[in-house]
Amino acid sequence: MKLLEITRSFYPSVGGLEKFVNDRLQIYKSLGVNFRILTTTFSNEKQDGLGKRDNCYYVKQYTPYNYTPKIKKYFSDDYDLISINQVGRYFSDRAILYYGGIGKKIVLTPHFTFHTQRFSTLKKIHTAFVINQVLLKCTKVICFTEYEKDYWNSIHRVPNEKLHVIPHYFERIGLERYEYYEDGKYLFYLGRADRNKKLDLFIHSFHALKDTGYKLKLTVNISDLSVASREIVSKYNRIELLGYISDDQKNDYLRNCSAVIYPSEFEAFGHALLEGSNFKKPILCSNIEVFNEILDQRGTIFFDNSPGGIKDALLKFYELGIEEKKIMGEYNYERLDRYSFATILEKYRALFDELGFHF
Repeated sequence: MKLLEITRSFYPSVGGLEKFVNDRLQIYKSLGVNFRILTTTFSNEKQDGLGKRDNCYYVKQYTPYNYTPKIKKYFSDDYDLISINQVGRYFSDRAILYYGGIGKKIVLTPHFTFHTQRFSTLKKIHTAFVINQVLLKCTKVICFTEYEKDYWNSIHRVPNEKLHVIPHYFERIGLERYEYYEDGKYLFYLGRADRNKKLDLFIHSFHALKDTGYKLKLTVNISDLSVASREIVSKYNRIELLGYISDDQKNDYLRNCSAVIYPSEFEAFGHALLEGSNFKKPILCSNIEVFNEILDQRGTIFFDNSPGGIKDALLKFYELGIEEKKIMGEYNYERLDRYSFATILEKYRALFDELGFHF
């Protein structure tokens, strides 16, 4: 089987989407899939040093809508299966309409594109004129959670037989060289500073509790924050902005933190929370449906995205003893079994079987 993987961004950019696509390629390699990658020049300007791949085509894109006027010249009828990440963007919609028009099998992974009010005007236009014909041409749709599956089924009437729930996989990092539990007395945020992340709200709520003996460390830059948050960070040393960090640095911060925090308005999945679970850490995160589905309730303190909700969650965590934190971390670590590489590999194998490709 020859497969074309189409995505808005790929390495050397790094982030949730890029990591997911790169991880999926490991599934393909394990199954023996012959693949190529078609991506745009969109970049978040965070470099990881991997460089461009020989089997990866980069197409010049223009915003908004990731407009890629030359993408069709990279299309070829020589593929058996087309895997497309995201929907509601020029590169993805153009590919779906083209390959659907010539009868190719298409697997769409929308990354929960349409479940928020972000870019609502563009989404309304897309929903009125494009989304239905695009979804009709897709053979299968991959969702990360049952919650997302219900969304595409109930809101956009995608038939159940088209929808497959296949989460991200997570490979445990060996803990042999780490202590059973480290507590550097800081809360750690791992992720970008996108609009859906409620970092300013969390910073203000954390600061309002004054000195509790804990610090807050975030992998963002000062320019990512509001003016009010910048003032707090500049005046007080309890909050540290780390910017982009390497994988080794990330693991050190995860190993030594007191808990992983993740304030967010919406998420397609939340891979960073699995990374925190790998280091047996308690998790403090927003009370949204996706997090409720993927996390163990016994290892997580959920909070409403409000100053009072975050303060209550922080106070609850501060009152926990070391043994209670360890137990929370153990629950989170055990939860990772459902996201193992072997488990997710078999889900992809079953999907390909349904599509007529047997490995």
